[in-house]
Amino acid sequence: MEESAIIDGCGEFRMFARIMLPLVQPGLICISVFNFVSIWNEYMLALVFASKQNLRTISLGMYALKDSMMYTSNWGGLFAAIVIMLIPTIIIFLTLQKYVIQGLTLGAVKG
Repeated sequence: MEESAIIDGCGEFRMFARIMLPLVQPGLICISVFNFVSIWNEYMLALVFASKQNLRTISLGMYALKDSMMYTSNWGGLFAAIVIMLIPTIIIFLTLQKYVIQGLTLGAVKG
């Protein structure tokens, strides 16, 4: 496809934008979703580098909330915080689910 585009007079940028980018789009979206989930749930780096209280991430806040509720039986607040933490991840996955599945199964075609 690349050679055909060059023969047809397509430039480098146009070939990338019209041919190569649509071919790798499902893979890029799949990697982006997995990367977002990984960064969203990051705990260790935030624990090490976030020295100020206002720079802490949601996962550190969840851990602090769990520690503060360790000896109480009010788990409703913790579960509500878990749902609030999961909402962006679920929304992103549901909107890009078609591309994630397409990107995961792209190389699985036999023949």
